[in-house]
Amino acid sequence: MDEALHTSFVAAVGDAYPIAPDALARLADALTERLAEAREAWPGVSVSGAAFAAYLADRVPDDGDPGAALGEMRVADLYLACACTLGAEGAAEAFEKHVMPAVPKAVARIDGSTQFVEEVVSNVRVKLLIGDGERPPRVASYLGRGPLTAFAQVVALREAQSIKRRGSKEEPVDRDSLLEVPLETDDPELAQLKAEVQGPFQRAFREALAELSPRDRTVLRLYLVEDVGSETIARMYNVHRATVARWVADGRDAVLKGTRKRLMKDLALARSSFDSLIGKLATQLDVSLASFLDERT
Repeated sequence: MDEALHTSFVAAVGDAYPIAPDALARLADALTERLAEAREAWPGVSVSGAAFAAYLADRVPDDGDPGAALGEMRVADLYLACACTLGAEGAAEAFEKHVMPAVPKAVARIDGSTQFVEEVVSNVRVKLLIGDGERPPRVASYLGRGPLTAFAQVVALREAQSIKRRGSKEEPVDRDSLLEVPLETDDPELAQLKAEVQGPFQRAFREALAELSPRDRTVLRLYLVEDVGSETIARMYNVHRATVARWVADGRDAVLKGTRKRLMKDLALARSSFDSLIGKLATQLDVSLASFLDERT
């Protein structure tokens, strides 16, 4: 057990969690195990156990068991985000190599021209890793709920849409073009599958999103599109920020399950192909939601 890791986490959590004595040992083991996994994932990036524990504790949801929450968070991705936030050696290089390549794909949904993509990618790199003087690097706001690549793509979509809005002569963005089937492949058979399910996928996603309550749609839009923090949203609705986190998670889950249900009804796909499609949608869900919930496009 890494005593410094455990002590830093518990101290950072403070009074937010009344951790029972019998849970402390399990929490310590979980922290040690997850830190080892994170360091194995990023061997060229080094963050002290104490610093990472405090970083993790600040991002654990405020309700439930922190040990269970750690099991659901993408700790390896959070480790890289922590390293980038702290300016650790090798962190920016790892981010550039493993995360940034996903950004141009998201930008191309808005405008695939080379000049536009390069402009947005450059801006996003600065926003994510440097900040703007008034705000810290955006990577610091990553909470580990989904892949770090998807988080970067959402930031990129916001930036791309912002640039488009500033160009008043630009044509409005076609939302359906943003809802591409999340299945990238060089396999001709899978490429044919993508073409066949594109229409049903768009329809299923739109219908699932439409079934959300007005509150859930608004909360998702504020959180994913407007970049409003959970604490601010909590004050708007006079609830705890843990409640907002649960609303966001429930909204995502409802859209994913609703899309899955409709596709299962409308499409006769082999189980393996269907599971691949839904799995890809789950990893790119925030990107699709941010694209479609932006009421200004």
